[in-house]
Amino acid sequence: MVIENESTQFDVRRYSQGRFHKETCHVSVDITLIVEVNGFEIASLLCTPSHIEALARGFLFSTGVIQRAEDIESLDLEKHEQIVRVRVKTVSGSEGQGKPVYPSGVGKDVTHEVRENHPGLLPIAPHSGVDPEGLIKNMEWLLQCSVLHRQTGGVHTAAVSIANAMPGFHIDDISRHNAVDKVIGTLLMDNTPPENMVLLVSGRISIEVLQKAATFGIPVLASRGAPTRETILMAQKAGITVVGYARPDRFTLFSHSQRIQNM
Repeated sequence: MVIENESTQFDVRRYSQGRFHKETCHVSVDITLIVEVNGFEIASLLCTPSHIEALARGFLFSTGVIQRAEDIESLDLEKHEQIVRVRVKTVSGSEGQGKPVYPSGVGKDVTHEVRENHPGLLPIAPHSGVDPEGLIKNMEWLLQCSVLHRQTGGVHTAAVSIANAMPGFHIDDISRHNAVDKVIGTLLMDNTPPENMVLLVSGRISIEVLQKAATFGIPVLASRGAPTRETILMAQKAGITVVGYARPDRFTLFSHSQRIQNM
């Protein structure tokens, strides 16, 4: 079955002010995407059915299967089967060793391990200085830009700001990890370097999200949500600036504050 839409509708009954009302409710669509690399199934990703090529490329990069965009020789999406088949020049990790479980590594030194085993990783890029007011405006934009989120309330949104500019695009997914992989995949396809980049995410800053930012060398990660303890410790070690609790008039710096202007 081919699924093209990111949302669908259901007839529901909503209880409000002591009464039930018939309504139509928008609900986010999810699919299970199979990722095959050189003939081996390496992952099943529950995702929103959009930006699938970017998701596959970003996922393979952030998990270390490829080390650069040029490692992918071909990528074919079989919509009827919901499979993306990828041919790569070289395979790192678990080709032929069964399907790994993703996300993984919670409670371990994930960023260190991934960077140690990923020799093609970009170093953490420099940033000429994040404008605090610009960061707040960009986060407000992120939280308002997604039509799918307004319709369903069931997706996460991610984007990047470069040199304090407004983001040029945003991407939604039911998974915060997939949303970030889709952004990274888009940057890989566009050959966009991570210098002066801020990764904006709508949800909690998990260690897996930090890991993905680290693999691409993104220097600043910002969210309306909170980071976890392990995320902060890993950010301090990896050299990434983490900004949490971003609101219209404030935010909180958790690591490497030297990249923020007017400190």
